[in-house]
Amino acid sequence: MLTGLVFVLAVTAPPAPWVDAVDITAAPAAVRLSGQVSDEVWQRITATDAFVQREPQEGGAPSQRTEFRVAYDSATLFVRVRAFDTEPARIVSYLTRRDAESPSDWIRILIDSYHDKRSAYEFAVNPAGVKQDRYWFDDTNRDEGWDAVWDVKVSRDNSGWTAEFHIPFSQLRFSPAGSNIFGFAVSRQIGRLNETSTWPLLARSATGYVSSFGELGGLAMSASPKKLEILPYSVANLRRQRPEGNPLLERSSVGSSFGLDMKYALTPGLTLTTTMNPDFGQVEADPAVVNLSAFETFFTERRPFFVEGSGMFRFDSDCMDGPCQIFYSRRVGRTPEATDGLPSGDDIYTETPAQTTILGAGKLTGRIGKFSIGALHAVTEQEFATVLDPARTYQQSVEPLTTYSLGRVRREFANQSSVGFIVTATHRHLTGSTLLLPAGAYTGGADWDVRFKSRYSVTGFVAASRVRGDAEAISSIEQNSRHYFQRPDATSLALHSTATSLSGASGRIGIGKIGGQRVRFNSQAGFESPGFDLNDIGFLRRADQKWMSNWFQVRSDVPNRVFRSRIFNVNQWAAWNYDGNRLFGGQNVNGNVTFKNNWATGGGYNWQQMGFDDRLTRGGPGGFTEGFTTIWSWLNSDTRRRVSANVFNGGGRNGVGSWFRDHEVEATYRPLAAFTVTSGLRVSRAVKAEQWVDRVTDVTDHYTFGHLNQTTVALTERVNVTMTPNLSLQLYAEPFVSAGDYAGFKELANGRSRDYGARYVPFAYAGDPDFNVKSFRTTNVLRWEYKPGSTLFVVWQQARENDAVPGGFRFGRDMHDIFGIAPRNVFLVKLAYWINY
Repeated sequence: MLTGLVFVLAVTAPPAPWVDAVDITAAPAAVRLSGQVSDEVWQRITATDAFVQREPQEGGAPSQRTEFRVAYDSATLFVRVRAFDTEPARIVSYLTRRDAESPSDWIRILIDSYHDKRSAYEFAVNPAGVKQDRYWFDDTNRDEGWDAVWDVKVSRDNSGWTAEFHIPFSQLRFSPAGSNIFGFAVSRQIGRLNETSTWPLLARSATGYVSSFGELGGLAMSASPKKLEILPYSVANLRRQRPEGNPLLERSSVGSSFGLDMKYALTPGLTLTTTMNPDFGQVEADPAVVNLSAFETFFTERRPFFVEGSGMFRFDSDCMDGPCQIFYSRRVGRTPEATDGLPSGDDIYTETPAQTTILGAGKLTGRIGKFSIGALHAVTEQEFATVLDPARTYQQSVEPLTTYSLGRVRREFANQSSVGFIVTATHRHLTGSTLLLPAGAYTGGADWDVRFKSRYSVTGFVAASRVRGDAEAISSIEQNSRHYFQRPDATSLALHSTATSLSGASGRIGIGKIGGQRVRFNSQAGFESPGFDLNDIGFLRRADQKWMSNWFQVRSDVPNRVFRSRIFNVNQWAAWNYDGNRLFGGQNVNGNVTFKNNWATGGGYNWQQMGFDDRLTRGGPGGFTEGFTTIWSWLNSDTRRRVSANVFNGGGRNGVGSWFRDHEVEATYRPLAAFTVTSGLRVSRAVKAEQWVDRVTDVTDHYTFGHLNQTTVALTERVNVTMTPNLSLQLYAEPFVSAGDYAGFKELANGRSRDYGARYVPFAYAGDPDFNVKSFRTTNVLRWEYKPGSTLFVVWQQARENDAVPGGFRFGRDMHDIFGIAPRNVFLVKLAYWINY
């Protein structure tokens, strides 16, 4: 039963021709409600219908009429959107799981409740009743992981379809006042036309998105909304595996646990979110990879607590060689690090936890005036490996009790400029075998985005880091692949065997044109000093580099008889280490077009000059690497069709026999509106003339390489079955095989020679580095939102790993061998119940 005072919407003329505004005033009498706002109440509210095309024809008249009305009571904002359609039988409606994208018709409500023109909450629904919600930050970025508790009802008739949103004020953040003003926008997508119209115009050529919203004024809020949300949950699991000769592995185990998530509005603008004993068993497993480089693989965050609100903590310390983040949330709960000290031998068995247990975490996010605030603190448990040797069974610590802390503040200005600060700290409580890890690590930085003339910006950051620990721990960091201070040919580096700390800095400055319909560009330069290190709480592939890049784009989003849009890009980049060696440099041209029939295609060409790889021998001397040329293309079909596909092809080569070819195809089949099958195939063939193998030491060091012939095949299968908008089944599976054969072993003779024949000479290597990695991973999840905010998950996960090397790559044999190894199975049931006070 829904009862209360309803205030009715009236449309007023915009205060200026470039500002759209809607005003809400009080009704003369209270209206008693039962279940939903009545049609009588909605008819008393003046409709707003001044929608404008966002795409394909920016600023054009929509092909179909849309109108909306707004009302509210003390607890809820009601928005009713009427989407008229002259061909109602052609309305596109797919029944998918919540938050899933589909080429449906959509209605979206966007609310900037802070009225800061930078952040907003989005609530969306399609004609099948599938809900989406997102959080927008920094004007143009969105957080797909944000989930709110709200309701919406949809209906269809001969004139189109209608969506009635019930959005509790408890899901928004604002300061109640006698007259509140929200930023406000409504968006409608028409699936069959791939057309989007909005009120007001949210132009693609504008520099911002949230900053383009209209206004919803006159909201008289005398009391604060509900402040506390509690989500207790219980988990029961069954794990089964075969010991495979390791007596420490249990054939089966049964477990249970309890946890709690909580949100509390400390102030109207600040929210405290906590989790205790979290469980993320429903999260899809990471894809299998074979990493032959010196650097760590970057995996995206998928855990809900860390995904939601992640934009508040974002501080990208840009790097030229991949992702670079001061805060990388996957460090919290990481794989135990202190495993190098575990004993090994034919008669010794060990069992190590796959990841560190998170005891609890909390984050504070929101706004205080013109400042956005973010703070996070997490604690992970001390972890032990179990060791069985002929004499005894004992436990050895492989990860200490660790705390992670982060603070982020940003001052935002009316013209979308901003300046911000960040600090992080990692503290480890070291004992015994974990003393080889750093005791503490700290980073701090400032970033800025200065806008001028509405479409230009000067951006940048400066950051500093400091790691402390005993001499062995710091020496280990100085010698890892991020630094390699021990390199014998480095003139600007020195290994400090007695140092108990390591410090460094990083920075970037850039200028660019970020808006406009025709031309955009960006030029920037940056550095990471040799001692800069983030990896206790952040992500950094390497330090010791200075770099620059330039980008120029010509684009048109104005449709013509053939194209909906066209884009052409030119790029240039280069980087040097602190010794002055040019690590790499290159150029690129690429472009893409979208056709009127919603097919899209694109491609590009790279040419990379000869560079100097100071990580070539994993801590030994560096060497020149040959230039490389690469070409690629892609084609995407119309996703609105029952069958759609994406195809990618790429390849490249250099002048000494190295080459690669990558082929990817993904097809999606929708036989029913509620049933989707997506199948993907990735095939990669690569030959590398000099792949690092090992350092062999006799009377001298031999830095050994081999001629590698590698084949990788991965199949990906996804099946989504949706019974209702709140009940869905997701099936995911990926068999993966990567095999590599080495031949023609050689050693580095003179890394500084530009002549490849003088750079390497033959070497009689006695080892066998061939590999054949086979894996199968599947995650299958039944999700039921049995009441708003309350969910039941039933999960089955299986993993198989087989690294036996039968010789070469044979698709049939290797795929068969994946299932010749005993699996690890996890069955899990997770029940969560949402409570709001």
